[in-house]
Amino acid sequence: MAETYLSDETVPVLEGSTRLVIVRHGVTDFTVAHRMDGRGGADPALNAAGRAQAAAAAEAVAELLARSTTGEVRVVSSSLRRAQETGEALAQRLGVEREQDRDWDEQAFGDWDGRSLPALAAEVPEEVAALRTDRDYARPGGESRRDLDHRVGAALGRAVALGGTVVVATHRVAIMSVLCRVLGVDHERGWSIATGPASLSAVEFWPDGGVQVAFVNDTHHLLHLA
Repeated sequence: MAETYLSDETVPVLEGSTRLVIVRHGVTDFTVAHRMDGRGGADPALNAAGRAQAAAAAEAVAELLARSTTGEVRVVSSSLRRAQETGEALAQRLGVEREQDRDWDEQAFGDWDGRSLPALAAEVPEEVAALRTDRDYARPGGESRRDLDHRVGAALGRAVALGGTVVVATHRVAIMSVLCRVLGVDHERGWSIATGPASLSAVEFWPDGGVQVAFVNDTHHLLHLA
């Protein structure tokens, strides 16, 4: 199996027969306020900062692909507005049409949607802990992590089957689900993997079944926005 390497400028280059570049959406007003925002909820758009982040992420992905042998490039987003808008920025920069797969959506948080996560942690800490640790815990009207893992796994399989390079605009828990799956990491330990807004992560796949995580949570492109 080939190895990912660094060029003389110590920047990542993608290899593998199929390359998945995962981009977390830019921020919304909900993100900034630490409010829960899942599938079936308020579905806010990117705010001004989020749009700037999406543009910067699109430029960073274009630079990454320019120094890699990528094959055909596709852009896929979840069905939620913030991911659609991030995906549109990526697609326009890469000169392709955005595709949509709702299995990349964020976890549904049911009756907690729109609630402040710090407030919930103060009010019902055991239930917040259960959301993180119990794969079968779901809020009324929401979905469990097991349910999310099942649909994200299906979306991942479809993306890998496309071959070439697939750039996916998606969400925090969906990204964790992919990384836990390919690394063999328990879902609870997955919360230790940082994936900030507008961050880039990449996974490479080979026909023999080999998988390699090339990098995670790359946010260098956001430094000039601070």
